[in-house]
Amino acid sequence: MMTKEALGGIRILDFSHVYQGPVGTQLLADYGADVIKVERPGSGDWSRSWGPFVKDVSLPFANLNRNKRSITVDLKHEDGREIIRKLVKESDVVVHNFRQGVMAKLGFGYEDLKEINPALIYATSSGWGDSGPYAERGRAGHDMMARAEGGWFVSYDESKPPIPGGISIDYAAGLNLMVGILTALVHRLKTGEGQFVSTDLLSVAFHGHAWDAASRLNADRIDRPAAVGGTEAAINKAFQTADGFIEISPVFSDNALRDISTALGLGDLSLQAEFSTEGLQIENKNQLNAALAKAFLMKSTDVWMVELEERGVLCARVNSFEQAARDPQVLHNNMIVSMEDPVAGKLKLLGNPIRLKGTPPKLEKFPPTLGQHNVEVAQQLGYSEQAIVEMMENGVFGESSLVK
Repeated sequence: MMTKEALGGIRILDFSHVYQGPVGTQLLADYGADVIKVERPGSGDWSRSWGPFVKDVSLPFANLNRNKRSITVDLKHEDGREIIRKLVKESDVVVHNFRQGVMAKLGFGYEDLKEINPALIYATSSGWGDSGPYAERGRAGHDMMARAEGGWFVSYDESKPPIPGGISIDYAAGLNLMVGILTALVHRLKTGEGQFVSTDLLSVAFHGHAWDAASRLNADRIDRPAAVGGTEAAINKAFQTADGFIEISPVFSDNALRDISTALGLGDLSLQAEFSTEGLQIENKNQLNAALAKAFLMKSTDVWMVELEERGVLCARVNSFEQAARDPQVLHNNMIVSMEDPVAGKLKLLGNPIRLKGTPPKLEKFPPTLGQHNVEVAQQLGYSEQAIVEMMENGVFGESSLVK
């Protein structure tokens, strides 16, 4: 039967928790994948208890788990493991972000599950990788650890410790894992073959240096400097205005300093001897930025945006999250959506940044309560009503299974 959902008919058995796994599987669920979230009885995904909360609904959990179904399974119970094996047989993808060796100890490593379903795509995102010194010693992984060891802590003041830069590596790793899953699904469509897919926080963090990595890795081989970028390096990234801050991108111009300084009413500063070349602009950047900073204070951000853009200068408002949430383009892109929860009521959540015009994402199901779909999934697997009751009594689903 044809479906209008891009990923309709794809089932994902999702053991992932907190951030890096759930962000990727939610995007897939928005496009119709049946994502069955396997959680610990009693407590579930850690993010359920971290909050902040609206009437016992964890907002971080709510923002990462819509359109999914939740089951609670005691993986130490043989009947619980049998439920997983049955689900694996009927699933296209298994996802987890446990540290190295955890799934294998439970009997759910790739080699174990491949025996059950040879076409299975087994996707995992860890802290450090599938093997190697950190993985083999069972080292725990975390966003900040990956940023620290991946080169994303930066020092703005030599008298103070470096601070983390960039966005959460969990987010980027979740997106990379999603790309890996989709790539493997395309390969299976052509060949029928399943495979192991993995990424990790450290590798994603390091790959985030993609623009300048080759230059830094081959610094001793460079025999000609960059053709552009001197003015960009010289001018500060942001300046205070009369009512806020503005970002400046001095790029895509044969003379960015001329464009900026003329727009600010300072005349063409590039004609002054101390700023006449990009090298001199870098050498005298403190003097240059002081002149620009004084001018920017004279008008509001909105006024400067108009005057700079008229002269082809790339610039942007420096927004807080709250200001970004009111940005007309953010709202036009449907990046804030409202969903109704029976407990918390109407909540604002993030939309989907991926747009397929023919098969748009559907935001239909509010993030599930813990174990909400235990009975539903068990019935779909062919368990009788009596068998389900017995598994409940035996603690296979945990106490949460008594509430459908």
